[in-house]
Amino acid sequence: MKHATNHSQTVGINLSKMNIFSKIKDIIDRRKSLNEIYDDIENMDVVLLEKKLEIFSEMVTPKFAEIGLKNWNGKYIWYSDFNDEGIKHVVEFNVFKYYGGSFSFGNCFQSVPTLSGKKLINHRTDKSTKIIYYKRLEGWQKSFEHNKPFNPDKISTVNEQKLRKSLDKVLSNNIPKLQKWFNEKTTIEENISGLLKDVENPSFEIGQRIISTEYILAFLYKQKDDLDSAEYWIQEHFKKSLNDKTEMELIIKRIKK
Repeated sequence: MKHATNHSQTVGINLSKMNIFSKIKDIIDRRKSLNEIYDDIENMDVVLLEKKLEIFSEMVTPKFAEIGLKNWNGKYIWYSDFNDEGIKHVVEFNVFKYYGGSFSFGNCFQSVPTLSGKKLINHRTDKSTKIIYYKRLEGWQKSFEHNKPFNPDKISTVNEQKLRKSLDKVLSNNIPKLQKWFNEKTTIEENISGLLKDVENPSFEIGQRIISTEYILAFLYKQKDDLDSAEYWIQEHFKKSLNDKTEMELIIKRIKK
């Protein structure tokens, strides 16, 4: 009994230390974030779109080409060609408020349409390339989940020097992670496996994405001619109440087509 009590006390002390460490780290991160804000204000020379795209062409496009994303739309999307299973790897630059942004990534599928107005739109052309299976960079996702003021994957557009420096850092830290994720998501089976894990352990979001994990699973199972699974997952998607009756009819028609 005494041993159990000592063990419980040790666990309690360790947890207390972890909580203290977490609070100290949070204070440091907030101070670091404030210092960056003050520095941004003092050195404000916002990078406009034309210059930003010039720097993207120089620094970003070659790096993504190294991991198979050899196509660039000239603005914020880089992507591979479709492979034999109709899968395209995509990275997109997302603009933040207050002079910054970060990269999201994922896959586009020939077999997964999305709603636009009252129509289902396919994503089979360069112009219609879109991240359907969506992920954020790890540091961005963690700061988003825990409401942290410091996002290690934020790219600053306050001035050219900061843009170049933050781009270099974010790309260096994340290119290997992106390559690993893409290498593990090149088949329909691999994507289904990843999506099923996401259903079990969903990423933190504010609100609900219109293209739900269940929606993607339904169309990927349809591609495999597993219509029972496709029907099951589209009904799971409908439980989220994201579509009106007309949209539901359009989606069901495409699933059964």
